[in-house]
Amino acid sequence: MIDEHTPSRVVSNSPLEVTNFMLESITKSLNFDPKIFLMQVLMFLLLWGVMTAIYWKPVLGRIQSRQEEIEKAHTTVDQTRHEIESLRNSYQERILVVETEARTQIQNAIKEAQAEREQIIAQARADSDATLKEGIARIAQEKEQGLAQLREQITNLALDVAGKALGTASDSAALRPLITERVHNSGGNPARN
Repeated sequence: MIDEHTPSRVVSNSPLEVTNFMLESITKSLNFDPKIFLMQVLMFLLLWGVMTAIYWKPVLGRIQSRQEEIEKAHTTVDQTRHEIESLRNSYQERILVVETEARTQIQNAIKEAQAEREQIIAQARADSDATLKEGIARIAQEKEQGLAQLREQITNLALDVAGKALGTASDSAALRPLITERVHNSGGNPARN
C-alpha cells in the first residue's frame, strides 16, 4: 500500500537507495536549493569579511588598547605605591634621626647645665670660703691691732701709775721696756701675774 507522504516511485530495499530517497524527500520538503545555499554561504563569508574589517578589528583593537591602558594604570599604581612606601620609610628614618639628635642635644644641654651648676656651686663655695678666710684674717688682724693698742694703753697707764707713785724719781724711759715685756708675757692681762 502506498502512503500519500511517500513519493510515487517504487522503493527498493537497498540501504543506499533508502538513504538517497530520504535525503531527496527531506530536500524537497525543505525546498532546499543548492544555488540559494551557495549564495547564502558566499553572502555570509562576505558579511563576515566586511564585519571583520569594519567592526571586529576596531572593536578588538579598542579592547586591546583599553586592556593595555588598564595594565599601564596598574603598573603606575604599583610604582606609586612603591614610591609612597619608600618615601614613608625615608620620612620615618629622618624623623627617627631628628628625634635621636634632639634627644642627644637635650641630654647634652642637661649635662652642660648640670656641669655649669656644679661649677657655679663650687665657685660660690670657693668665694664663700675665701670671704670667710678673709673675714677670719681681718678679725685676727683687728684682734692683734686691738691687743697691741690695749697693751700700749696698759703700758701707758702703768707708766702713769708708776710715775705718780714714784714721783719724779721714776725714769719712764727705763720703766717702759720692763712694763712692755711684762704686759707681753702676761698676754695683755696684768691680773694674771
